[in-house]
Amino acid sequence: MDDLPIHLTLFLILSGVIVLIGTFYSEPDDAKALRAFPKKLVTFFVGCGILAAVILLMEVTVASVK
Repeated sequence: MDDLPIHLTLFLILSGVIVLIGTFYSEPDDAKALRAFPKKLVTFFVGCGILAAVILLMEVTVASVK
């Protein structure tokens, strides 16, 4: 857990780059792409959070070994 801040920082940077590239690729107008970027970034983070919650729930219920 010592590396958690580093991992979160790297995740935020890479997520931002991935969403930014996807936003500019999907929007032909740069001004519209810049306006859409924050909403798409939040949507990406919410999706990642839901996925993490499902994985942790499955770990606790299905994959736990005693």
